[in-house]
Amino acid sequence: MNIPGYYYDPEKQRYFKVENGKTAPTNAAWSSTNVKRRKLRDEDAATALQHLNLAKSRIRRARVLHEPLTGGFFAREYGAAKDDMRGSCFAEGLTNKGCILLAQLGVGSPVTQVKRMFIGGHDYKTGMCTVYAAPNDTMLLSTYLPRDRNGRLNQRLLNNYRLPGHRYQETYRIEHISDIQYHAPSNCVLVTSRKPSVGLNPNSLWTLSPEIDDDDKDPLRPRWLLSSGPLRNLATRIEPRHNEYEAHCVAPAPASSSLACTVGTNRGIVQWDRSFTPSAWPTPPASFRADPTRYCPGNLFRDVFTVDFHPSHGEVMRFGGRPGALFTADTRVPFTKWSHLKLPSAITHLRCLDGGNQVLVAGLQNRLGVYDLRFVRSHRGTGDDGGRMDIDDSDRDRGSNNHNRRRYSRHIDSRGQSRNVKKENRNGKGTGKWKSDLPNKSIAQPVIQFEHYRNDAHIDIGFAYNAATGVVAAAHGDVPGTVALYSVRTGSQLRVLDFASEAGPNPNNTTSSYRRRQQLERPILEENRMDVPIIQSLQFQTFPGDHTPTLFVGSGRRGGITAFSFGVDDLEDEA
Repeated sequence: MNIPGYYYDPEKQRYFKVENGKTAPTNAAWSSTNVKRRKLRDEDAATALQHLNLAKSRIRRARVLHEPLTGGFFAREYGAAKDDMRGSCFAEGLTNKGCILLAQLGVGSPVTQVKRMFIGGHDYKTGMCTVYAAPNDTMLLSTYLPRDRNGRLNQRLLNNYRLPGHRYQETYRIEHISDIQYHAPSNCVLVTSRKPSVGLNPNSLWTLSPEIDDDDKDPLRPRWLLSSGPLRNLATRIEPRHNEYEAHCVAPAPASSSLACTVGTNRGIVQWDRSFTPSAWPTPPASFRADPTRYCPGNLFRDVFTVDFHPSHGEVMRFGGRPGALFTADTRVPFTKWSHLKLPSAITHLRCLDGGNQVLVAGLQNRLGVYDLRFVRSHRGTGDDGGRMDIDDSDRDRGSNNHNRRRYSRHIDSRGQSRNVKKENRNGKGTGKWKSDLPNKSIAQPVIQFEHYRNDAHIDIGFAYNAATGVVAAAHGDVPGTVALYSVRTGSQLRVLDFASEAGPNPNNTTSSYRRRQQLERPILEENRMDVPIIQSLQFQTFPGDHTPTLFVGSGRRGGITAFSFGVDDLEDEA
C-alpha cells in the first residue's frame, strides 16, 4: 500500500516518513533525494522490461543455425552440439545418385520389386559394388553397380570393364528367397528360403562362393567375379516327424566366432559351423500340434525373424520374432539358461549397437526403439509369461500332494511380495492361461522411442542401420513407397524419402531438420499410391574409395535399385 509522504521498507516491513534530504541522516532510505532517485530507477527498469517483452516476439533464430551442417559447426563452437548432429548432417546431404532397373538387363524371367538384396563393396580394383538381388520369387540375380564421375549409377559403363561373362548373371532359381547375406571369412553368399526343397533332407539354406581375382595387373577386371561356382544345397533334418522348416533370416557370424552363420526359422534357430554342417539346433523345435493356448518352452521359438551377433563376442547373439521376446543367447550354454525380454509386439528387425549393451529393435504395432539391457528386467528360461512357468497337469498318476501343488503356483508380484495364484481348471471352460487383474509389469520399456515410426502389421519390410553415422533407415507401412531416416541417438526423424513414382524422390525438394515436416518429399494422391508396393529391401554399403556409406533402396516394380550418397548432384555445384 502506497501512502503519500511515507516510504515503505520491505526489509524492516514498516513505514518511514519521507524526510528532507538536508535534515535526514546520511544515506537514509527515507530521505527525499533517495526516494526520488529510487522511483526514477524503478520506472526505467519497468520501461526496459516492457521493451524486452515487446521485442521477444520479433526475435527469430537465424535459419542457418537450424541447418545441420552449418548450424552444427556454430553450435559446436559454443559447446552446444546436439547428439544427432552427425546423423542430421548425413541425412541432409544425401542426394539421389540414380537408379538401375534389373528389368532392363534382358533377363528372361519376369522382374518385379526387389524384395531381398545384398550389396557387396569389396571390389577395390574397379570401385564398383556387386549386388545379389531377388527381383522375383524364384530367381537370384547378380550384377555390378558402376558409377560415373559424378557418382551416379550408370549401367552402360559396364562396357568399359573387362567382365568375365555377361553384364549380369542369372545365378540360380530358389523358391521364396527370404534373406541374402555374405560371410566374409568363408567367402560365401548365404541364401535362405521359406519354401524348403522336397526330399528326405529338406533344405532352406544355400551357399554360393564367388570367385575372387586378386591380380592387380588388370585394373579393369573386377575383383569379384560373377561367374561363380556351383550352388551348395545345405540340408538338415530337424526331427523324424518334422522334415520341413522355413528359414526367415540368416546372420553371418563374425570372424571371431567358430560358427559360419545362424539361421532363424519357424522352429527356432539352427547353427552352422565353418564347414557348413549343422553343428547344433540349440532351441527346442516348437511343435505345431501343441495346444496354442498353453505356454510351453517351444512356443517362444515359434518364429525367429531376425538374428544379430554381439559386436564383441562371437559366441553371443540376440534374436527375436513371434511372439515378442528378445533373446540373448550364448551358444556355449543350454537354451534353458538364456535370458529374454518381453516386448509388446512381434519383432521384425534388431541390431546390436556399439558396446553390445543396447539393442535397436523394430516390431509390429509401430514399435521402434533402443533397449538398454542393463536397465530392463530380463527373465531366465523360456517362459512366455513374465517368468511364471506353466505347469503341465496332464499326468494323472501323480499323488494328491502334487495335484495341490499344481493348482497353486508361487508368484512374486511387482512389490516383491510372494503370493499364491490359483490356476484355472482345464477340463472344462478353462483356457490354460494365467489370468490376473494386475497390469503386466514385465514388459520392457525402451530408453529411446521412435515416435514417428509406422509399421502396424508387416513382417517383410525394409530396415537398415549404419553404425558410423548413427542413422536408421526404415520403410513405413502406412504410406507405401516411403522410407524414413531416424537418429539412433535421439529417435528423431531426420528425413523422409518417397518412391511413389518411377522417377523416385525429387532431389530438389528435401525435408530438412529445420522444418521438421512430416509430409512426404513428393506428395502424391492417394488413388495414385494404391499400386505402390511397400519397400522391403534397404541396405547401407560403402563404395570402395568412399568415406561415407550409400543407402541402397529396392524401389519400383521393375526391379529398381536406387542409390543415395552424401554429396552434391554435380561436381560443378558448390559443396
